[in-house]
Amino acid sequence: MTRTIHFPVNTLALKRGGLVKAVRTRANTLARHGAADQIWIEVLGLQYRLASEAAELKADGHLHPDVKVRSVLYGLDPSPEPDTREPVQPPPGGDYDVVPLGTSGLAFGYFRDGVQDYYVRFQPDGVLAAVEKLAPNRARLTREDMDQQGRLALVQHFLEASKTPTARHLIGRNGNCFLTITQHPGSPRWGRSYLFDGVPHDDGDALSFADPAELYRHAFEQLLADEDAPVLTSEFRENLNNLPGQTLDDVVSSVRHPNLRRIAAVHSNHLEPPYVVGSGVSRNWRRLLEHLDLWDGLVLHTDAQREDIAKEFGHADRLHTIGQLAPPEQPAASSPAADPNRLVMVARLHPKKRVDEAIQVFALVRAVNPQARLELFGFGYGDEEENTIRALVDELGLGTAVDFPPFTNNPADLYATACATLLTSASEGFPLILLESMSFGVPVAAYDANYGPRDVIRHGRNGFLVPFGDRQALAEGILALMRDPELRSRMAQASRETLKRFDETSYVTGWTKALTG
Repeated sequence: MTRTIHFPVNTLALKRGGLVKAVRTRANTLARHGAADQIWIEVLGLQYRLASEAAELKADGHLHPDVKVRSVLYGLDPSPEPDTREPVQPPPGGDYDVVPLGTSGLAFGYFRDGVQDYYVRFQPDGVLAAVEKLAPNRARLTREDMDQQGRLALVQHFLEASKTPTARHLIGRNGNCFLTITQHPGSPRWGRSYLFDGVPHDDGDALSFADPAELYRHAFEQLLADEDAPVLTSEFRENLNNLPGQTLDDVVSSVRHPNLRRIAAVHSNHLEPPYVVGSGVSRNWRRLLEHLDLWDGLVLHTDAQREDIAKEFGHADRLHTIGQLAPPEQPAASSPAADPNRLVMVARLHPKKRVDEAIQVFALVRAVNPQARLELFGFGYGDEEENTIRALVDELGLGTAVDFPPFTNNPADLYATACATLLTSASEGFPLILLESMSFGVPVAAYDANYGPRDVIRHGRNGFLVPFGDRQALAEGILALMRDPELRSRMAQASRETLKRFDETSYVTGWTKALTG
């Protein structure tokens, strides 16, 4: 019997949070060990250039060659191979005044009699990327997006007063629309969708789905129909614009297949704020945990979370604890010396990450050591949270002592010369940065939040672990590291020793057992 494993993510790219990186690491590791006949990463979002993006990940060594990648929705395209679409050409320049927009050299406005009719953008290799048709008042009417070869892949329609599309049309290999997804004007949330066979006719064979979850369930059933023994995971509980009313758990638990094995994976805390036992279980998590009988397994990263869930919801026999996989140790001899004044933090600017707490801790450190610097690696969303964080830096007079470097996928840029890594999240599942930092011999100074830090950090040995909100204690630990080179050396060695508890053999054995039974 052929065993296939399918890991869904919403998008696949390097610049993503820890969840996508964890799934990528899992797929790569299991593929390297031949844990299944096929391993798939199934992308839920509309990544119409997914083939080239996956190829780039493989070429750069971020994705194992044997890991297969596909778009769940573009996988519904009923039109046969080969692809008969021709590359789309931009509007004829002779009919317009073409004006460069911005400094990239890739975006242009097409004007006629002073009125912009089109916005046109090219890919870096010169292939057409997108064309937007504009109204005379510059409101967007339609947008056409091309795949990596410049072929039409997605058409979106807009009302003049709306910044979000009212309809998205996915274009198949034969050039016809095979899927239409509607949205209410002004809302980013997907609504009803219509699936066609790609050939216009009036026999009423089109399928209609009232909710995106129904569409995704149908898509997975089609993709898995010919497989002997598929395994399908659910990787997150959040509601997304493309899953607004239900969750991926709802989709996976409802997929019909005679031999399907369903596994829910945990990457986050299941509790309501303040994220401690007794504070309640969040709504979407409760929908999963109250129906564990629908699942073949639930994989968690820590025994503490496993015990908390088993105590309240039972089904202990279906709960598996598998820690994160430690990255390879970076030999001390090949690492540059630690800069005793350099702190790093790796976190999205998201409320759960409590970056504001890190800024407050750093202010206490800076008051004692004016040479101290904090580099905050991550990315924000240009929202109120990011504005609040940057305003706090100014309010505390930290100025250029807090830096926000651009995104990097090279861990050495983050940790190689750091004295310590800060972790002040209020809620985690088991943050990857714990083991990444320690692989460079960089201890972690963290709040003891649920879940993960206490499974890795041994206070005073490989880092500092203090109660959430005890800024003074965390600052004192960091200052001790900054002052004492011998302490830094001892903690660096202990950090590297920590990696042995999260070895690849245990990781592969645990996941193989959980996934295949």
